[in-house]
Amino acid sequence: MSEALDNLIGKWTSLGAGFNAKPSAEAIDLERLVLDTARHASGMARLFIMAATWLHLYGDMLAKHRLKRLIRDELEAEYQPILGLLLESAQQGAHAPEFQSILKRLKPAERARPLFESARRNDKLADLTRRRASAVSRKWKLWCQPIELKGDAIRPASWMLARHPRLRMCADFRGDMRASILAALRHDAGAGQSEQCLAKLAGGSRAQVHSAVHDLEMTGRVSTRKAEGANRREVSLAAAR
Repeated sequence: MSEALDNLIGKWTSLGAGFNAKPSAEAIDLERLVLDTARHASGMARLFIMAATWLHLYGDMLAKHRLKRLIRDELEAEYQPILGLLLESAQQGAHAPEFQSILKRLKPAERARPLFESARRNDKLADLTRRRASAVSRKWKLWCQPIELKGDAIRPASWMLARHPRLRMCADFRGDMRASILAALRHDAGAGQSEQCLAKLAGGSRAQVHSAVHDLEMTGRVSTRKAEGANRREVSLAAAR
């Protein structure tokens, strides 16, 4: 197993996914973790299934505005169909489809093929995979059998939030602009230099970010100050948040 895959599994384990692995001690950039999963999931079916299950249960923690920005700016085109299939598999059975605004930005693969590398390497297995492929995998041109979510292999939210208390605010905000602002301030260099920089990196408009920063400052989650010698307002995470 590659070092990158080991690192991914450690991070998902720390979020409560059922892998026989040591949980990562790193702070989790949840949106970039989802992108990295799309890059590596074709090499490991269990990674795809565990990520889809976690997102089915806890996907409202994703900072969706920031995720859209990261897809646009950082995710290579070849992995966008895998992300599309991952998110659509995760929202199966949801009464309000969780990821529709993101899925609209993603396109199927240019050429139909098996999702998993193990099937791509064997012509007979590839043909069997094609014949048994689910409707949603055909839509994304990445053949795989129907994904069975494994809810009993994911730890409860209380376990995860004890390890990652900062995610509690993401859960409270249900992935809205406030969640994207906090994630950008935490993980994107230079995000707090101005509201303009923050809007660019959080994936929102200046008006959206200005309003959300006001709410976050009022509740003590961020602080702002006028930049010395400049007509801009710096934004930073409040202490112990």
